Amino acid sequence: MVIGTAVSSISLLRILQGVAVATKSPENIPRRIIQSVCTGAANNPEDGVALSFSDWRTAIETKIPGEDTRQVANIGLSIAYLRELYTGKEGDARKAVSEADLVLIWGLIHSALTSKLLTRQLCTASRSAQGFISVALCSLIKNGNIDELFRLHVWLPDGYRGNHEVSIHSHQAFAQSWILAGEGIDHSYQVEHVNDLETATHSEYALAWSDGKNLGTNYKTNQTFSTITNTKKLVRVVPLKTDLHRRGVSYTIPAAQYHSTEVAPGRFHATLFVFDSQRGFVQDAGVLGPKDGDSFTQLRDAAGVTPEALALTVDAVRSWEIFMHQGEKHIHNAEWEHALRAFSKALSLCDNDDSFPNKAYHTREVLYKIGRVNRCLGRYEIARDTLEKVITDMEVNVLRVDCVGELGVVYRHLNNLTDAMRMFEIQYHTARQLGLEAEACRAVGNLGMVNYQISRRDHDDKILDLAIVQLQERVQLARNIQQSLSAKGKSKESSAMKNGINWEIIGLSRLSLCLSARNNLKGAVETAQQALALVTGFGDPTVVALTRFFYGHALRLSGRLKEAMEQFNTCTGCTPAIALCKEPSEEHLGYLKELVDAGVDLEIVDEQGYTALDYAVFCGNNEFKKVVINGLQRGASEYEIEAWLMGARLRRSYRKLFQEVLRPILIKRRHHDDCMHRLRSAYAESLRADDDAKAMFSGFSFVPYSAFRSLGRLPKHTDGLVKEFTGESGSEGYKNPDFVIFFSYRWRGASSPDDEANTQYRRMLAATEEFLKLRTSVDRARMGIWLDCACINQSNPMPGVHALPMILTQCDAVISIADEFYYDRAWCSVEILLIQTLKKSYGLHLWYEQVYADSEEKRLILRDGPVGLEISVAVKNLSFEEIDRPKVMFLERQSKLLG
Repeated sequence: MVIGTAVSSISLLRILQGVAVATKSPENIPRRIIQSVCTGAANNPEDGVALSFSDWRTAIETKIPGEDTRQVANIGLSIAYLRELYTGKEGDARKAVSEADLVLIWGLIHSALTSKLLTRQLCTASRSAQGFISVALCSLIKNGNIDELFRLHVWLPDGYRGNHEVSIHSHQAFAQSWILAGEGIDHSYQVEHVNDLETATHSEYALAWSDGKNLGTNYKTNQTFSTITNTKKLVRVVPLKTDLHRRGVSYTIPAAQYHSTEVAPGRFHATLFVFDSQRGFVQDAGVLGPKDGDSFTQLRDAAGVTPEALALTVDAVRSWEIFMHQGEKHIHNAEWEHALRAFSKALSLCDNDDSFPNKAYHTREVLYKIGRVNRCLGRYEIARDTLEKVITDMEVNVLRVDCVGELGVVYRHLNNLTDAMRMFEIQYHTARQLGLEAEACRAVGNLGMVNYQISRRDHDDKILDLAIVQLQERVQLARNIQQSLSAKGKSKESSAMKNGINWEIIGLSRLSLCLSARNNLKGAVETAQQALALVTGFGDPTVVALTRFFYGHALRLSGRLKEAMEQFNTCTGCTPAIALCKEPSEEHLGYLKELVDAGVDLEIVDEQGYTALDYAVFCGNNEFKKVVINGLQRGASEYEIEAWLMGARLRRSYRKLFQEVLRPILIKRRHHDDCMHRLRSAYAESLRADDDAKAMFSGFSFVPYSAFRSLGRLPKHTDGLVKEFTGESGSEGYKNPDFVIFFSYRWRGASSPDDEANTQYRRMLAATEEFLKLRTSVDRARMGIWLDCACINQSNPMPGVHALPMILTQCDAVISIADEFYYDRAWCSVEILLIQTLKKSYGLHLWYEQVYADSEEKRLILRDGPVGLEISVAVKNLSFEEIDRPKVMFLERQSKLLG
C-alpha cells in the first residue's frame, strides 16, 4: 500500500456520481454520502476534505445506516482510491498499484457485489462483443462520450469468446487493466489504410450503441445491444507484439491502438478495467472486420449471469491462484509440508464449489502438484495413485505431458524401470511434437537416468553410453533454454530461468555419475564441479545437497577422501544423507550406504528441524531406517538412539494426525456447522484405531464448566472432574460439550499453577462469565474448560504436551490470562502462536485476552487477542531450560504447519 495516499471528498464525490449512474441510484446519493461520512463537508462537499483509505472506510461503515447506500459508497471509495494511486499528483510520476492495494480495492468491490443485505442488485452484467461479461462500476459520460468508465471484465469458460472475425478493435479513451485472476494474451497491431482488396486484410467498421430506445454513437452505460457496420474503408493489419498477462499485472492501451485479447478456450480471466479520456481520447475509434462483411450485432444480455456470481467466482479463482503460488514458492524451497498444505487448500476450493470455473482442469492441476509433493515426501504409492488418476481420460496438453513425466519419476523411485521408461518416452516424443522444449529437456534427462540404472543392473556398457548421450542432450537443452530466455530479457531470478539452471545442474550431476561408471574419473569430477558452481545460491536445498553428493562421490572414487567428506557433511538447508532419506528408493539406498560407510555425520539437523533418521521414519522405509541407525550406532548409545527414534515416531504421528485427519475438516469448515464436533470425533477415532498414536498423544478431555465453577480452585487431574471426549454420551449421562474454552495462562510457581489466593482461578472464572455475556449463544450448561493442570496427567505429562497443538485446535475459544509476565513465557508463547495461526488460516476459532484495565490491577477486561503480535519462542523464558527448550521449539515448528 502506498503510504500517505489520501482521497479527497471532491474526488470521491465525482466518482460517486459515476457510481450512481452505473448502479441506477438516485442522483442525490453522492452528495448524501459525502455529507454523512465527512463532517467538514456537511454544508458544501466541494470545500474538500482529504482522508486516508482506512478513515473513509471506517466512516462509511459507522455513519451510513442503509446497506444499499453503504455499498454504493464502498464502490466509490474503491475506485477513487484506485484512481488516486494510478494517476498520481500533478507533476508526480504515476504510482504502481501494489498487490496489497489491489486486495483492498477488490475486497470492497467484491463485498458490494455479494452482500446478502442488499435490497436490490446494484449492478448489471452485460455480454461484450469480445466475449467477456462486463459489470459497469462507475460511468462518467461527457457530451455523449466516455469521460471515465470503470468496469469488471470476466471471461468465463462458457465456450463464448466473441466473434473472432471482429475481435480486433480500438478504444476512444486511454485504457488500463489490472489483472485479478487467470491469464490473457494481448495482441497489438499496426493498421494501415490501403486502396485495393488484394492488399487489404480487413475493413473498418463503425460502432453504435443502443439502450433499447436509441441507436447512436453516443456511449450508453446500460445497453441492450451494439452494432458495428462496415464503412468500406480497407486496411492492412500487421501484428506488432504479444504480451501474456497474469494476476497482479497491469497494462495500458493507448487511445485508438488496435488490439485484441485472447483467452484460451475453457480458461478463466478477470480484470479491473478503466477507460480514462483524460489520459488520451480520439473521436473515431473503430473495429476491424471482414472485408466483405456488412454488419454485426451483439446482444448485451448475459443469459442469467449475475454480478454477484461473477464476483464470487473471481474471488474463488483469485484464492486458488494465491494458494497455488504459495505452494510453488514452498516447492522451490523444498518446504514440502507447507507446499502440501497450500495445495490442499487450493483443492478444497475446487471440491467445495460446484460453480468453480473449469473445475476439471483446475482440479487436475492441483492434483499434479500434490502428486509431485507426495513424491518428494517419499510417499510414492500415494503419488502414483494421484498421478494415474490425473492422466486418466485427459486430453493431450502441457499438463498431461508434465503429469506423465512426474509419474515416470515415481515409477523409477519404485524401481519399476519398465514403466518409468515408457512414461519418459511418451513425455519426450509428445513434448517434441508439441514444441515443448522444457518438457523434452526433463524427459531426456530422466531417460538417461533410467538407462544408467538398467546399465548397472545388466552390466551393459552400450546402454551406459546411451545414457551418457541422453544426459549430454539434457545439459545442452537446458543451456539452450537459458540462452533463449536471456535473449528475451529474463533475469536469473525469474522462475523460468531458475528451472533451466536446475535442469542443467541435475543433468550435469547425473552425467558425472555415468562418467564415474565409465571410469572417466577426471571427467566425472570436472562435470560435478560444474554442477556445484551453478548451484551456489540455489533455492532448493535438496537439489543443492544431491549435487554435493555427486561431487563428493566423484572425489571419493578419485581418492580425494577428505574433500569428499567436506561435501558429504556440508549442510546448506540439508545434507546429502537427509536429501536421500527424503526420497527413498533402491537407487538412493545404495548412495546412503556409501555415505554411512564413509562415516558421515547423521546427527545434523536441517532447516525444518529434522534429521536423516526423522525422514527415514517419516517415509516408513525400514531399510533406510536400518542403515541410518547402523551409522548412528558408531557414536551414540542405545538410549540416545531410542530417544531419537521416539522423537521421529512422534513427529511422523503428528504429521499424519494433523495433515490427514484434522486439516481436511478445517479446510471444509464453511460447509459444516458442526466443525468442532467433527474435529473431536475424528481425533478420538484416530487414537482408537492407532495404538502407537494413542501412546504418544493424550485424548481430548475437558472439565465441565459447572464442576469448574463449583470447585472454588483450579482443578487437578486427580480430582476426578476431567471427562474424556468419546464422540458418544459420556459416563453418568454426561454428554460431550458443545463449546470448549482453552485457558492459556502463566503458572504462578515453577511447579504450581496458582497461588494461595487462587488468583488465576478467580481470573478464569471472571473471564468466562464475561465471555458468556459477549457470546450469549453459548450454553453454559453444555460448556467445557480445558486447562493443563487438570487435563494433562501431571504424573505422565508428555502425551498431553505432545498433543497440545491438536488439543488447542479442537477448542472453540482460547482465553489468555495475561499479566506483566505472560508474554515473556515460552509455553504461553507457543499457545499464542497456535491460536494466531488457526485464526488467520480458518477464521473459526475465537481468541480473547483478559488484562487489567488500569495500572492498579483493580479492573479486568476481556478483549480480542492481538493476532498481529510477532512471537519468537526462542527468546522466551522457561523454568526448566534444558528440559523444556527442545519441546517448545518443536511445538513452534508445528504451529507453522497448522495453517
